[in-house]
Amino acid sequence: MPTPHAAPEPVRIFRNDWSVLRPPEIGDWTPTRTVSVVIPAYNCQESLNLTLASLARQTYPADLLEVVIADDSSEPPIELPKIRPENCRIVRVGDHSAGWGRANALHVGATNSTGEIIHWLDADMVVFPEHVEAQARWHHVSDEVVTLGYKRFVTGWATPEEVAERCAAGTIDTLFALPDTEPHDYVEKIIDDTDQLRAGDHLNFRAHVGATAALTRRMYEETGGLDTDLRLGEDTEFGYRLTQAGAAFVPERRAGSWHMGPSNMMRRGEELRRYNWPFLADLMPEPRWLRSVGNRGWKVPLVTAVVRAEGSFELVKTCVDLLLMSDLTDLRVVLVADWSTLSDGRRSALHDPDLDLRLVEATYRHEPRVALVATAPDDAYPSPYLVRVPVTAGVDANTVRRLVNVANRWQVGLVRVLSPKTGATGDVLALWRTSALRRAARVKHPDESWAKAVQSVAGERWVSARDFAVVNLAEWPAEDLVSPKPRLVGRPTLGNKASLVGVDSVPVGGARSLAFATRFVARRALTALGRKLRTRRLD
Repeated sequence: MPTPHAAPEPVRIFRNDWSVLRPPEIGDWTPTRTVSVVIPAYNCQESLNLTLASLARQTYPADLLEVVIADDSSEPPIELPKIRPENCRIVRVGDHSAGWGRANALHVGATNSTGEIIHWLDADMVVFPEHVEAQARWHHVSDEVVTLGYKRFVTGWATPEEVAERCAAGTIDTLFALPDTEPHDYVEKIIDDTDQLRAGDHLNFRAHVGATAALTRRMYEETGGLDTDLRLGEDTEFGYRLTQAGAAFVPERRAGSWHMGPSNMMRRGEELRRYNWPFLADLMPEPRWLRSVGNRGWKVPLVTAVVRAEGSFELVKTCVDLLLMSDLTDLRVVLVADWSTLSDGRRSALHDPDLDLRLVEATYRHEPRVALVATAPDDAYPSPYLVRVPVTAGVDANTVRRLVNVANRWQVGLVRVLSPKTGATGDVLALWRTSALRRAARVKHPDESWAKAVQSVAGERWVSARDFAVVNLAEWPAEDLVSPKPRLVGRPTLGNKASLVGVDSVPVGGARSLAFATRFVARRALTALGRKLRTRRLD
């Protein structure tokens, strides 16, 4: 294989609007990056022969293309047919892993391949000659894109010789009569309804299906690769994590193909959904309907809240307990402190210099929704939202949920709750979208603030601390720092009025400035609420 090509310079893609990218025209450029087409195979020799015959006639340079077939213990074992690409080999999954299934086979194939670009392809696909080139050209201009090929489902069959001849003649697209085939309906509807995903939202990953898709090895490794424990639905879950990693999804219509036979979802949709939902719900906080049951713990929370355990025990406990009492229960708190200072040596129990921190540790060490860590995380991956909460900030029962709603209504990467004090410019707290943080990390200049970098790739909104019922616990008398009592119904505990989502947010950009926003939210100061709160205990 040639020496790896230098990665392209990062381009600031705003949300999923890939229009800023300028890929080369098909047939009018010189590719430089290596591509590994990875095909999982299990007892599918006949259909695989057709796939390899079509790959043998690709327009992508043969010296830059390898095909790796991950044979997942087929009986009899998969063999290389006569008509195949020049650089084609079989990797026996059992020689590298004790696992099984499509996700495991794909991962074994990916980790035993060499290309800078990894191109998934199922073993029942007949791809058109430009299929690989059409997708790979995008990866020559951005390491962040995930390309999605197109397919139509057919009921007929062909021979490898006919596939190879038609690919060479440029007539493979007429191998089957179009009226006799079916599109990938729900995927194409998502794409068509969102201006080719450019106007899509944080759920664009629903269009990510593994039959034909490509990404850079860098992106694959950064996300941790496919979840090899999943037996079905692995492409959807991986698409979710790619989203959190800041990937942009690009549908490539010129990467056409025939899919031999209907998909599993077409044949056994209800069975597949019944099987997939419990597994995907544990790993994917979004879409939210996957977790229709409240007050349940999941492996990946929707929101990760970060609090530094600084100040008195009462202050920390009040801040954290208010977060835990949120009506958005799909939340985990990361409590940051130097816990190593808490030794077990002899000490005065009541005059311990680390007494407050020790009491905090005793309070939360067995709380499953709180993690005690030494260093604050840069982002919440794979959770989609990170909320940084100063220990002096007290939130209402619905504050976090409403911040998430603002982020999703406006599709922004940052929601800042501004200080109620006139003239102040600091955030009371801020909710960050993980995907925006990950993408911003790749393009951020050394002297650029994180807020500015996130704004450039996803946008930002400002909201009022008063309207979102966020209070300054530092202004409370010590006797008022009391955690809320248990409640059975999610209802506000700090404020009586909840504004409609988005009504009180201010767009960032253009002529608006942080100074303007500060003056704007100052008019909604917390004066009245603060006076009220200081006169009563939390109930």
